[in-house]
Formats: sequence, structure tokens, C-alpha cells
Amino acid sequence: MLRRVIGKEDESVIDPSPIPMLSNPVEEDIPRYPPFMKGLPATSPDRLLETQWELIGQIQESGLASREIFDQYYLSPLRSLASYVHLLPASESHHHRGAGGLFRHAVEVALWSLQLGDRVLLPGDQTPRRRREIEPRWHVAVFLSALCHDIGKPITDLKVTSQDGEKSWNPFAEDLYSWASANAVDHYFLHWRPNRGRDHTSVSILLAERIIGRNTMGWIYGGDPELVLWMTESIACQPSQTNMIHNLVVRSDQVSVARDMETLGSVFAGYDIGVPVERMLLDIMRRLVRESTWTVNVPGSRLWFMEGHLYLVWPIAGEEMAAVINREKLPGLPRTPNSILDMLTERKLAEIKGDGSGEGRYWQIAPAPLTEKIPHIRLTAIRISKPSTVLDQLPVPIAGRLVDDKASAIPNQDQNPSEELNVLPNQVPNNPVAPVTKAVSVPTECSSMNTGASFPEDELGVLLKGIAEDFRAGRRDRKKLTYLDETGVLCLKWPDIIKDRGMESRAVLDYLGSREWLVVDPMQPFRRVTEVRVGIGAPWKVIRVQPVLRELLGISSESIKKLPGVQKAAAETKAIVTEEISPKLAIMQIAETEDANAKRLIEKKMKLLDEVISVLIETVRGKSVDAIEEEGGLLIAVSDVEAILKNRVKVSRAQILGLQRLNPQRFNTVERNRIVYFRLTNTP
Repeated sequence: MLRRVIGKEDESVIDPSPIPMLSNPVEEDIPRYPPFMKGLPATSPDRLLETQWELIGQIQESGLASREIFDQYYLSPLRSLASYVHLLPASESHHHRGAGGLFRHAVEVALWSLQLGDRVLLPGDQTPRRRREIEPRWHVAVFLSALCHDIGKPITDLKVTSQDGEKSWNPFAEDLYSWASANAVDHYFLHWRPNRGRDHTSVSILLAERIIGRNTMGWIYGGDPELVLWMTESIACQPSQTNMIHNLVVRSDQVSVARDMETLGSVFAGYDIGVPVERMLLDIMRRLVRESTWTVNVPGSRLWFMEGHLYLVWPIAGEEMAAVINREKLPGLPRTPNSILDMLTERKLAEIKGDGSGEGRYWQIAPAPLTEKIPHIRLTAIRISKPSTVLDQLPVPIAGRLVDDKASAIPNQDQNPSEELNVLPNQVPNNPVAPVTKAVSVPTECSSMNTGASFPEDELGVLLKGIAEDFRAGRRDRKKLTYLDETGVLCLKWPDIIKDRGMESRAVLDYLGSREWLVVDPMQPFRRVTEVRVGIGAPWKVIRVQPVLRELLGISSESIKKLPGVQKAAAETKAIVTEEISPKLAIMQIAETEDANAKRLIEKKMKLLDEVISVLIETVRGKSVDAIEEEGGLLIAVSDVEAILKNRVKVSRAQILGLQRLNPQRFNTVERNRIVYFRLTNTP
């Protein structure tokens, strides 16, 4: 039956984001991949879950499950798996070969399979009620198939004993953590079996019920028995021709293995003894790149790719790494730029110049994007041994040169080069009123001094003040960083808008979110950064913000890049006057024109709102979708009617969702059990 319910699988190639670095500190006695070789500690499974909390958060977001479903069918199996495989590696000398590698690998494959499974669409001929029954069970079945795909390895690949070898774990009898607790084993040791091959696939299904649980099996079976069949076939690696889960797991497994071997695993050959500082330092560096704290080949960058070599500006980059280590209290890592550099060079992750003494150990580089503006600039830098360990994709090399240490007339490089570029003389005239010529527009400076908004008295306030001042002084072009979307919401290009401001992008997003200054799509409440296409160029990554930020940044509608619909409305607000008309009169004429245009725009949106509500009511009356009565209104699942609205009303989802600001008492969105609904009131 499910063959008819689930549509054709998306054939797009999986391209997972780099695995995120932990933001919560992990206590010192929990090893991470690569392993300690002095035995693995029998720590609590809940603590192991904490080490992967960010991936688990992505699983919760990807599964789109209610809290009850997530706790019972996602989190509970994850906890069972952590108790069972504990800190076992996934292999002896291949992928994920260190402490916790098997659990990490399982979580990665489960996450990416879940994301691929979300692209498997249900056909349109299924009723909305049937879809709501199948979709959560389909997601859980895909997730569990991936989570348990290597569960047989503890049986076939290795033997676990106490330090003296007198006590051995029986993986059929109990999970590893229960065995260690019952036998007072505080550290356990591994013994690899010869000729292992892929024997684990034949026994994995015998252990799957231990992780999945009978109640979960029954719940999935209640949606469609074929889901359980596909799940068990996938875990046993014996799929039928109709199995739609197995290929998702295989593809995700291949990506997880390849990523570990290519970007991380091969770096640690020969470093299997001791604290895994190499992995943790590289994790920090990759995270700084991922969060755009470190950019590449643009003014203000920490990384410069020139003539086939990747240079890292030092010691500025070292100070940023040390800040992460100290803030997160990461154990066993060096905590100063000099000691970090010593560790990087000792482990051959980075290279220095000459004999490595004093300032002479740094390369002096002069990247072309900087020398075009500051001819004599030079940066002190170290060289990354293997660029692929830090960057997922290598950029196109830029022009640049190495500078001789004896060169003279070189500016002091203690400061951030981006700061040098931002202190160019202010060339904006100070005249309060410029003569009015042929075209007059609304003044572009609406400083927060003239509004009720005020800058926060914290780090975010300093950042926002700096951005506003750069806009007013003309040091940065607002039109390249801001625009209005179809619903009139201000969008800021991300993370370009905060570049070189001294705050991590995630921290800024957290600040804005805590103040409720972000405008979030209720259909994707966890996604704070989104992509939009502006003009014919590449899509922008942006954040959408509340009007208070428009006031604080001193941004008027004239200075913002607009989408086509908004551009047309803005063009109508310009008044063409002669040179004899005074600035005051011109501005008054513009204000009157803007008022008229604003009124027409509101009328147009109200007409659209009436049309949307009419289509929704007609759809409910025709029994094309189900509706829920609640407190004098109707709830209609957005996912049930989105395609109908796009076909009938011919507008985007963003435009439809923006209508709720016109009359929220009549039309808005609400969330119930992780499902977003349109809510209509005063309906007949």
C-alpha cells in the first residue's frame, strides 16, 4: 500500500553541511574521536548525548515532529544506542576510528538520511488526513533504519573487556554501559577480531529491537506494515526492489565515511595516543570558517589562498581560536596564540617560515585585494599544510606576493587590516541641506535619535552603532547589504552586514532572537537565515528583521534595494521638481505622494487578503481539505492548502504569510503540535 503513498525519491546529490563543532563544553574524562588508548571511561549515556547535542537538534528540526513524538521515537532510541555502543569506535583503522566514532557515525547517517527522506514526496491524490498519518511514521522509519545500520559491529568486530581481561561484555545479554556498571568497570578496553569484513550486517537485525523498542515498531506498523518491512530489510542490508529506505541510508553512509576520511580521519595517522588536540583544533578552525568569522580572499579575511598555498593571518587568528577555547573551557588544548601555533606546527597541520624563532617565523603576505587600496600593506601569516582540512572547497587563487622581511615603510600590522580599510577619510559633505535639483527623494537619514528606538547597552548595541555610522558616513553601501522583500520586511545580507565587527554570527543571531527582532517564517521556525534571489545575480543569504532595526540603522525606504514590486512602488514616490522649488516644499509634495501610494498599497493587500480567505473557505466547504473548529474560528493546515493557494491566487507563500499583519484578528497563523495552521475568524 505504501508504494502508492510515497512518491519517487529525490535524486539530488546529498551535500551535507560541515559537521558542527560543539558549543557546550564536554568534561575532561569524555574522549572524542580520535581516542585515548588508556581505556575508555564508562561514563553516563546522557553525557554522551550531550557531546552530540547540536546534531540531535538538527534531527529534531529535520523530523518536524511534535515534542512527544521526538522524545518517544527519536530521543529514546538515541539514548538506547548511546548505552549500547557507548564510546566504541566504528572501525580500527578506517572511518570514525576513535572513541565515540560508532555513535557519531550513526547519528550523522541518521540525520542525513532523514533530510533525504524529507524530499520523498507524497502524491497529490492522498487525503490530507492520510498524509498526516504517514509522514511522521515515514520519517521515524528512515531515521531508525539509518541509526541501526551498523548496530552489529560490537558483536562481529571487537571484544570488550575490563583492564585485567577477566570480565568480558556479552553484547547479546546487555548494553555496554549496563555491563560496566554492574561489574564496577570504570574503564574498558578493546580487542579487535581478525577477518571482520561486513559480517556485522547479518546480525544487525537481531539487535535492532533493543534500540528501536516494540512500542515504536507497533506505532510504525500502525501507519503501514510495509514501513516496518522496509526498515528491517534496510538494517539487514537485504532490500527488496520496492524498498525506498535502503538507498537513502546507503547514500548517507557513503557521505559520512567519505567526509571523515577526506577531511579529518587521514590527518590523524600516527596520532592515536594522547588527547585528540588535532581534531579539536581543526574543529575550531572549520567552525570559524563556517560561521564566517574567518572569510577567504576578501578585505578583512583571515584566510588568503595565493599561488596554491593557504595562508592564515597570525596572531589575530590565534587570538580568535584562543577565545573559543577559553570561552568553552575545552580541556587539554593550548590557550594562547603562541602555544596554539606550536601545537599546529608540531602536528604538521601548519607551517612556519625559517627556523621558527621570533617574528621571523611568519610569512609577510601582500594580497592584491588589499594592496589595491593600501599599496604598502602586509600581513603576518602562517601557512596551512593541507588547505582541505580547513576549507571544504578551495577558492580560486588570488594575486598576491610574499614581502621580504627587510622591506621598509610598512604600516604596523598589529591591528585588523579590515579596520584600516574602514578608517578612510569621511568624504560625505556636512551641508545640512543640499540645493534641490531635478529629482528629490525622501531624506535617507532617519537616525535612531529621532525615533523611539535606542541602541542596546551591550555588545550588540556597539555593533549596530558601528553599522549605522558606516552607512551614514558612506563607508558602506546600504544597497549592497539591505533590501525590502515582497511583504515590506527589511532584509540584511548575512553575514556580510556584520563583517569585521568582532562578533560571531551565531552570537548576533542569538542576541537578535532574544529581543524578538528577527522575523521568522512560521513554516520554518528554526531557520533564522534564509536565501532569496535579488535581481539576476546569485541568491543572497539574509536575515529578516523587525522595523526597530530599520530605525536603529537609519535606513529609509529610498536607500534600500527592493524587489521588483517594491521598486515600482518606490519609483512612484519620487517627485520631479524644478530648481526653483524649495527643499521644504519638495519634501512636502513627496510626503503627500507617499501617503497616497501607501493607501493604494494597503487597499491592494486587503483585496488580496479577501481573495485568500475566500479561497480557503471555498476549499473547506468543498471538503477538499479538513478544518478544525477552535474558539470561534477555523484552523486549516498550511501544508494542506499551500499548493491550492499558489495555483488560485498566484502569489508566493511569503506574500500570503505577510497578510496576517494586516488584520491578525481575521487571518493569522498558529502552531499546534508542530503543525502550522491558518486561522480564520468571523467565517460563516
